[in-house]
This record gives sequence, C-alpha cells and structure tokens, in this order.
Amino acid sequence: MKLVVESRSDALCTEQLLDQNPGPALMDLSQPRWTDFGGFLQWGQAVAPAVDVGPLYPYPGPVVSPGLQVAVPREVDDIAFTAGSMVRADPHAVTAWLEHEDRAAEMASDLGRAWLRAGQALCGATKVSTRALTLLAALDSGRPSEARSALEEMTQPESWRLVRTYTREGGHSGWPGPVSALATGRARHAEHVLCADFLGAIRLLDSVGGTARGRLSTRRSRPAKALMCLPDGTATVLDEFGGVSLVGEVPQKQGLQALLEPESDPWSRLREAVLAFPDRPDGTKLTAAASLPDGVVFGDATGHVHVLSVGKGGEVEATSQLLHNGSVEAVTGLELNGTDITLVYSGGVDGRIRAWSPAAEPMPEPLRSRSTSLAAISASTSSAHSLELIVAWADGLVEYMDLDSGTVLPFRPGPPVRAVCSQRAATGETLVVIGMDEAITALVPNPSAPVNGS
Repeated sequence: MKLVVESRSDALCTEQLLDQNPGPALMDLSQPRWTDFGGFLQWGQAVAPAVDVGPLYPYPGPVVSPGLQVAVPREVDDIAFTAGSMVRADPHAVTAWLEHEDRAAEMASDLGRAWLRAGQALCGATKVSTRALTLLAALDSGRPSEARSALEEMTQPESWRLVRTYTREGGHSGWPGPVSALATGRARHAEHVLCADFLGAIRLLDSVGGTARGRLSTRRSRPAKALMCLPDGTATVLDEFGGVSLVGEVPQKQGLQALLEPESDPWSRLREAVLAFPDRPDGTKLTAAASLPDGVVFGDATGHVHVLSVGKGGEVEATSQLLHNGSVEAVTGLELNGTDITLVYSGGVDGRIRAWSPAAEPMPEPLRSRSTSLAAISASTSSAHSLELIVAWADGLVEYMDLDSGTVLPFRPGPPVRAVCSQRAATGETLVVIGMDEAITALVPNPSAPVNGS
C-alpha cells in the first residue's frame, strides 16, 4: 500500500485523482461493512456463506480471499471481566469486544467505560504496567471500584503515581465540566486551581482535593482559550476570539488602607495594560496567555511572544520576540529562585518549545521539537525543586520535563488533552493536573523511577 486518500465522490479532485491513477482500489467508507459489526456479518454471509466471518471482523480480506493470512486478534471470550485480565490481554481485542459484544451490564460498568475512554492510549501501550496506569487514570476516583487496588499494584514500575481522577459520569463536585483552560491560583486564589470550560464558565477547584469550591462571575461568556491569575489574584480570561476580559471581582483594599490610600493600587496599570493589549495597532489575534510573577505573557497568530511586566517605576513595559513559525499555541513563565530573571517558555503550531528571557536573546535552538503542535504548557520551580515543565501535545501526549536533569517522563491519558497545570501538593511533590473533555486527572511524576515508554 503506497497511499490512502479519503475524498468525496463528487469532488473534482477525486475525478482528477482517478484519471491519473488507473486501477486504484476503491473503498466506499459509507458502506456498513467497514464500520458496523452487524453489517460486516451480513455482508460476509452474503459473500462467503461457508465462512465464519465473526472472528474475522473488521478484516474483509480473509472473507473474500480465504487463503489470505491476516493477524486477527485472538478471542477474548475466555478472559474474565477483571482489571488484571484486561490489561494483560490484546488491547485491540478487548476494545473490539467491549464495543460490539452484547454485554450491556459489563459495558455499563465503570471499568468498561474507563477502558473505552482511554482506548487509543491502551492500544498503543506496550507494557502491562503502562496499560494499568492508563486504565487507572481513566477510572473515576469518586466511585468505588474493586479494580482500583489491583491496578494500583500493577502500576508500581511506572514513573507516575495517580492522585485522583474525576469524570463526567461521576456525579459529584469533583467534575467541573469539560476543561478548556487551567491556571494556578495566586494571592486570594492561592488555594485553588482556576478551571475554564468551553462556554466560558470559570470554576475554582480545591488544590488539595480537586473538588469545585465556587464559580467566578463573568459578563462575557465566551469560549476560553487561556486563563491568567494576575499577581493581585485578579482572574483574567483570553477567549478564542483573541479578547481579554476580567472574571470575578477586582481585589479591593480594606480598612484603614482604603481610607488613606484610595488610589494606591500597584497592579491597576497592569490590569489596564492587559485588557488593552488585544487592541494593538497591528491587530494580530492573541492565541495564548499566562501569568508571570510580575506580569503576563501573550502569544499571537504570527509567532510572536509578548511579555508585559511592571517596571521599578510602576510603568508597564512590553517586550516582544518572534519565536515560532506560525501561531503560538501555549505560553508559560516563572521567575528563577533568588533572582529577578523571568523565564518564558512557549510552544507553537510548529511543534517547537522555545525558551526566552526578556532581558536576553532567545535560545537559538528549541528546547524540544516534535512533528505535532503544542496544546498546553505549564512551568514551576521552588527552592527545593528543580525547574520543571509540563507539556501537552496535540496528539494526546503529556510530558513531565525536569530541565536540570534532562529527565522526560511521558504519559498518554487517551482522550485529547486541552490543558495542563502544575502545582505543589501538600507533601511538596509536583502535582500535574490534566484537563480533558470528559475527565480531569492529577498525577505525581517520579523522576527516579524507570521510564516506561507510552
């Protein structure tokens, strides 16, 4: 097979393609035999009545050519519906079994739903322990499951430890809705993680248990692209149209300070600059945003990264740098411990992660490069920890990167990853929060454990 092309039959390009390539093999993907188990059986019985076509699904080759050898997954009828037997079996066979067998009670179970939610990651994993971790991370932590302890035991060799997972069907306060953006809270929101959904609703998640503790009011309900929590705790959202708006209330001074210094607000100029920045003369659409210790960082559709920071005189200074070929998809930043140096990390549609400090030239080579776009990025550091990056790629891969040691730990939850956020757990460990359409999960990386590919 040299090339597979999918095209509409009435399109001009299809006619030209067929004219230039005589004798191609054509598949009508709308025919049920390519997509439906029942349709496949009906077609197979009509084409080859003497052949038992059930075990051959979804391969039409052995049906029309009985001598053709195809690697068909073995039957799973003899596999008990338990976590241990499922992760040790052929994952493709288990997935097909769950999707097409008439076993309503088993398919409706938490374990079956978790498997189908993480299906593509389970099929791609080569190690039993990796499949166990992936399946465990897809199980809702708020619902009892006999499989949990068995899966936890099998995940011991992995370089990640699951803390919690909340899903759509959990039916409890841990599920905030589909996640489109995450941000670590600061100042008055320091004990929370800010979480945005696709409708623009902003919720406060408890940083310890991950449950929803409140909701911030907003006057503009637009799909959220990124969240920022400014140094004074003001929550700000970047929507998918490139606009920036405040969420919730601006912090107010209390008591004697409000009486004696009614106009003294060191962050008022930053708020004004952040809200006004989308209306730049060039009109370039903003595509990414994140907060900094003394400002914010934006990315735009032309590949530029912009840093807005408060200078010593209280003025807001803007610095820009072209870092990517194409749109900037994610940005993050931090201040190095014990210094005034701000580091900015950005990821673009070009599949590159760039490092830059506004006080210096950007690093000439990308920190990381892949053939797929970035989806989200988050950075953290502390006096007791090295510089760490959490990166989510558009193909569903999440990576923990220890920039001091060069350690990279991969994890694939299965569904597309919309947002990531790094914070410190109560024990001081790095907590990686991953937001998806149907689940939000938190894990702790263990760089000292052997790295297993995912």
